Amino acid sequence: MQNSALLVLHYQNSVTHPKGVWGKNMYAQISKNGAYENARAALSSARSVVLPVVYVNVACRPGAPELPDALYGIVENARDTEDCLSGSWGAQPIDELAPEKNDIQIENFNSDAFQGTALDQFLRARGITTVYLIGQVIEHVVGTTMKRAANSGYSTVLLADCVGGYSDMTRDAMLDILAGYGRISDSNEFAQEVHG
Repeated sequence: MQNSALLVLHYQNSVTHPKGVWGKNMYAQISKNGAYENARAALSSARSVVLPVVYVNVACRPGAPELPDALYGIVENARDTEDCLSGSWGAQPIDELAPEKNDIQIENFNSDAFQGTALDQFLRARGITTVYLIGQVIEHVVGTTMKRAANSGYSTVLLADCVGGYSDMTRDAMLDILAGYGRISDSNEFAQEVHG
């Protein structure tokens, strides 16, 4: 575990809080299987052995100049809300999974935690070769980041019980797809590995 890190992806107010710009439509689905509680347990396990914890939160500057002109689907209203502004309530991790003093926080502006961020540099500078992933949602930042990490040479482990999806069907399909990019595990196995 000494060359491992835990990535906490978009577990923030705008995405996962019931009053967030996206959370208001997704909260019931992404929270129904204990994902929040399991994510809290995974964080506790990681911190118990001082495993690096890296939060990646989606945020933009005023007017969202980072985003393309044509926005579709879930992100099409990103420019119309202050929930996406850097430093706003929406860009902050949810209280239940609040960062601690030594945790790293990185902002990104799309569904790839590596693109346009210092994530890869941070991981390589610390000799990280394995990344464990938790976050919301699997069809968006979690899936994209896991694929990018695997394609960049990292070993990847998805803690599936800490991740929700737009629907049960799409979440299950993504779990099948992502098994081709790394190992699918859960917070209980993670705790055993950390303390094993």
